[in-house]
Amino acid sequence: MTPVSYTPSLYADVAAMFAGGTPEPPQPTVGRRSDGSGLVYADALNVFFGPPESGKTLAASTIAADTLFDGGSVLVIDIDHNGAHATLARFRSFGVSGDTLSNPARFRYAAPEDAETMRAIVAEAKRWQPTFTILDSIGELLPMFGANSNDADDYTRVNRAVMTALVSSGTALIAIDHEAKGTDSRSYGSSGTAAKKRAVDGAMLRFTVKQPFSPGHGGKASLAIAKDRHGGLKAVSPVGDREPLAAVFQLIQRDGAIDWRFWAPKGNDDQTVDPKIAADALQLDGLDPEPISTRDVEARMHWSSRRAVVALKHWRASRFPEAQGSKEVGIALPASHSSKEGSGSSPQNNSERETS
Repeated sequence: MTPVSYTPSLYADVAAMFAGGTPEPPQPTVGRRSDGSGLVYADALNVFFGPPESGKTLAASTIAADTLFDGGSVLVIDIDHNGAHATLARFRSFGVSGDTLSNPARFRYAAPEDAETMRAIVAEAKRWQPTFTILDSIGELLPMFGANSNDADDYTRVNRAVMTALVSSGTALIAIDHEAKGTDSRSYGSSGTAAKKRAVDGAMLRFTVKQPFSPGHGGKASLAIAKDRHGGLKAVSPVGDREPLAAVFQLIQRDGAIDWRFWAPKGNDDQTVDPKIAADALQLDGLDPEPISTRDVEARMHWSSRRAVVALKHWRASRFPEAQGSKEVGIALPASHSSKEGSGSSPQNNSERETS
């Protein structure tokens, strides 16, 4: 039966959606946790918020680096005055090659100073369709458009012009925001109007420092779920708390090597591994041929027996996660995000990663 006055272009093609079976709700697939689950959603606006120096930009940048290692493309829109040199240096320290960062088909950095330039970048992004986008930060975006951060209509207008438009390109967007000042507003979330929270159609994660981030030492922050539009992240996170723990982000730096983890929570306790042990396991990942025994590690690394035993157990767990819990493997170190050979990365990842 033909419906009366029906213009297909005005409506979703529901029949096509059901052609392959019942549609499933969106799942977080971007930003790999140590258990393989994603942290944020593709084709959606996700927000990282928290106090200054809580690891928000660092965490978003590691996800961007992993996107590049996986063969994807990345757009960084920097209106928080981080600077091109500092941003590029960060990606190089993560192991992203200069060739990749120099290729505009794979990576673009922009620092717009006005609304007209921002609109031009958004329009070009809709044609380019980057895999992943960082917008840093929302607090600087509103004044750029002459908008009041505490006005819901102003925020909605700017959100549609920039963030909604970027998401329409198919990108996974993480926007960085600052935590509000004052106890009452901080209990709500990021600064400004409640329209911010309504606009998030992915995940909104609150960062809390657990170990301050500092050059040469790394750092650690917990990520709590302030909003999860589709419930996919909450489904694989602890239950019971108003803001359940989504992950613990850890940046690991030792002897010039940098690695990172989004540790999956087990309960709401911090289940991360000592950074020194994780860094030792990372060093073993670079041995050729692979380590075969504790004695082999002792001899080649000139480590004590105890250090070799612990590092080898963690390295084996990262290489062979299916054997976690076995007597041989012992304590588990989840698979690395460093895209080194043998860490579960694709061959393309290995060619992307360099030693900075």
